Amino acid sequence: MPTRVWVGVSVAVVALVAAVLVGVRLSESELIPVDVVSGEVTIVGSLAVEPAEPLLGNTVVVKATISADRAVTLAKVVVRVKDDKGTARDFPALEDVRLDTTPRTVEAQRRFASRGTFTYYLAYERDGAWVSLPPWRQFTVR
Repeated sequence: MPTRVWVGVSVAVVALVAAVLVGVRLSESELIPVDVVSGEVTIVGSLAVEPAEPLLGNTVVVKATISADRAVTLAKVVVRVKDDKGTARDFPALEDVRLDTTPRTVEAQRRFASRGTFTYYLAYERDGAWVSLPPWRQFTVR
């Protein structure tokens, strides 16, 4: 046989073997490995301060809408607040906050005794460890 015929037959054989292997692979049930749950939980949410630009001495309300990738109870949830010098001005912590995949809104309030720009973010305690969640946002007390 001329060389061209052998090349053509070789390509046809490779294509046939590949088609058979793909057919066998597709006919098998798909197995997905299941890892042991690591214990890490994913918390997502959003934060909002009301009013957006509070006045000195007025009550400031922070609302956190949060959810988790599975049912979990957090020992504490707090909105951490720091002034421009790094001094903590946190909102009161909420205890035993139960979360699941449905978003839940929690809120806390406090008054600020000084003017300035404050950075705030959500943090939670679980199993004795604190986790801080981005984003870090700012508001200004006038």
